[in-house]
Formats: sequence, structure tokens, C-alpha cells
Amino acid sequence: MSDSDTTQRMRVRGTSDGESRFVAEARGHSLVMDDPEAMGGDDTGAMPVEYLLAAWTGCLNATVRAVAPDFDLEVEGVDVEVAGEFDPRKHLGQADDPRAGYQGVEASVDVAFADTVPDETLAEFRAAVEERCPVSDNLAAETPTDVTLDRA
Repeated sequence: MSDSDTTQRMRVRGTSDGESRFVAEARGHSLVMDDPEAMGGDDTGAMPVEYLLAAWTGCLNATVRAVAPDFDLEVEGVDVEVAGEFDPRKHLGQADDPRAGYQGVEASVDVAFADTVPDETLAEFRAAVEERCPVSDNLAAETPTDVTLDRA
């Protein structure tokens, strides 16, 4: 089977709905983004960088559940918390450094297993989850980007 037979093209479209509010659509689901009032927004939705963290939490959950059968593990529940240090000054044009994105991100995944999991198995399971999580991969590895800017 070739890569072209298995690759899926994901598409999200959106439209500006005010100075900082933006509404994106993904498969008929609305994703409302806005900045907090302190950054000039109306705080009607999460910031795009918060959606990035939210995407990582959901992807880690899905990956835990996808990887568990490979280790003969039964998952009863998953709690995920992610956090990162973000400095908005470059984004706002107030400084050249540091980088515009997160300075670093970390995740804490608490998995309730049906049975006791040996430490060695848990370590192998954690490594497999991190390796197979698509959002983890996009955060950890450089992903080529191509932005086209046109006049409306």
C-alpha cells in the first residue's frame, strides 16, 4: 500500500469575525478563537495557542487508547494536562525575541488501567504513546509550512 492510499488531507477554514475573533470550521465543527481582553480581544473563545495545547491533550488521550491494545492493557480512564510558557511580545510586534511560539511544552498523562502495569511495561507504553501521537510529533519535529498571503 502506498502512502497516497493511506494519507488523509485535513482541512480547516475560517473567517475573521472582528478585530481578534476568528471562527474556524473543521468538518462542520466551529472553533471560536479570540484573545483575552488584556491582549485586545473580547475573550469569546480560547486563543489559538490554547487550541494547540487542547489538540495535544485530545491526541494524547486518543493515542493512549490506540496503543493500549498493543500492550494488552485495558484503559479505564485518561486525564491529560499540558502547559507551556508563551511570551506574546514577538506576536504583538513588541520585541524580536523570544520566538513567537511556546518556549517549551510539557504533558502529564494519568492513565487508569484495569490491572497493575509493571514499571518496565509502563515505560515502553509511554514511549510508544509519545512516538505515535501525531500532535506530539508536530510539536517535537520541524514541520514544513507554506503560507500564501493574498488580497481579498
